[in-house]
Amino acid sequence: MVGWDGFHYPYATSIFDFEPLTGRIHMPPPIHNSSRRMGSSSARLCPRLYDYHPEAIPAPYHHSNIDSDEILYYVDGDFMSRNNIEKVLTLHPAGIPHYPHPGAIERSIGKVGTEELAVMIDPFRPVKITKRRWNWKWRTTISLGWRRR
Repeated sequence: MVGWDGFHYPYATSIFDFEPLTGRIHMPPPIHNSSRRMGSSSARLCPRLYDYHPEAIPAPYHHSNIDSDEILYYVDGDFMSRNNIEKVLTLHPAGIPHYPHPGAIERSIGKVGTEELAVMIDPFRPVKITKRRWNWKWRTTISLGWRRR
């Protein structure tokens, strides 16, 4: 992740240096925020322990972001909320519900941790996809979690 703080020097941090917070119950994605700047915030979803309350369901709940779109880049690992996903970019527009793939909630019960590695960006202005990008031959690399196929 590379950022700019407004001065005359760039800085970079490694996703492998990020130590995620965990809890007895599900921690919402903003708890993983690693930087915030004008116009967006970013979070790192790194290997971590799942929720450890005896009755916890580790998979994320159905939710909508009301303040921002959500862009996720799944980098590596086994994602608790997705089925057989590889490197992919997803866009979840503000206000539209998104949720785990079918079977992911049940599969998460009893699991101890995750090895997922992803970057999440929450832009505070709506994301617009250009016609050029939309018609790109590798269109399958972007997944619109809210769109029926």
